[in-house]
Amino acid sequence: MTITIDALAAHLNDHSRMFSQDIQTKTRLGLEMENIISQRQSTGEYYVVENAEATEVLQPYQGTFTPKGEVTHNEISIRVRPIKMDLQFTEVQLEKWWNSWMVSRFDPEKDPMQWTFPRFIVEREILPKFQDDLNTVSWTGSYAAPTPGTAGDAVDSVDGFKKVIADSITSEAIPPANVITTTALSASNARDKVELFLDSIPSYITAKGGKILMSPTLRRHYMRDYRAEFTQQVGPYSTNNSPRTIMVDDYNVELKAVATMEGSGRIIFLPNGRDNMVWVSRAGSPVYPQMIFKTKSRVLELYATIYRGYGFEYPQEVYVNEQV
Repeated sequence: MTITIDALAAHLNDHSRMFSQDIQTKTRLGLEMENIISQRQSTGEYYVVENAEATEVLQPYQGTFTPKGEVTHNEISIRVRPIKMDLQFTEVQLEKWWNSWMVSRFDPEKDPMQWTFPRFIVEREILPKFQDDLNTVSWTGSYAAPTPGTAGDAVDSVDGFKKVIADSITSEAIPPANVITTTALSASNARDKVELFLDSIPSYITAKGGKILMSPTLRRHYMRDYRAEFTQQVGPYSTNNSPRTIMVDDYNVELKAVATMEGSGRIIFLPNGRDNMVWVSRAGSPVYPQMIFKTKSRVLELYATIYRGYGFEYPQEVYVNEQV
């Protein structure tokens, strides 16, 4: 290895500043759940939504003024928590990375003038794991306060949608009528169960169209059940090797596979017309990690902090099944 830790820290900080936009873009593109739903920003510890709901307003005409209808305001708060990366690299680890980078420079698909050692460390060694962790947290996260002085697990960082939905069902923020019993979906019943699920939602809601979020396994169950029953693929058909779009017959509703939901039996219907399912960052703080590198007694340290919260702005408009 022909570079010192101090020099490497300086190069990494320069790389993080000079290519900040590229790093942010690469990070964003690898976050599956966050790319499906909508972003919001908070100005403090909570993102607060003025959840307003109107009662019936129309009435037959008469010449006198006859007030009717009211608007109920139900404030919704989503907790936005800080999440951090604290990484430490020893001289031995850095030397192994250096040797791997030297080999990777001979990859004909990489321009050796642009595939620098700092870029190798950030894009191949750090970002992919950050993306995997945040994808996992967005669904399975369940906040637990850390033990002082001890690093906690990634899933303890913030409540993900699996817990948000379960808590909303318990508190009835998601009304009991919106929790539809399907029992478990399998490769022999998924089509019927999904149609039963949509049939149980008011028609004026499903008429808006939308998407159902589910695990890749449940989506494959639907496709295979449909294929077995009708001896044909569920359409529309894919073109140019693009992923197949699966629409539910007689509904303008797409089945959307979310890899981080794998292992869950939950399905979530999101009608078109309102960006209801959201992830929240904090105004004035990095949306994606801005890495800072420092040296300390033969080790290299990385620091990065972001803020995240997950939830629904209008939980009364969320429809889910009873499976977890």
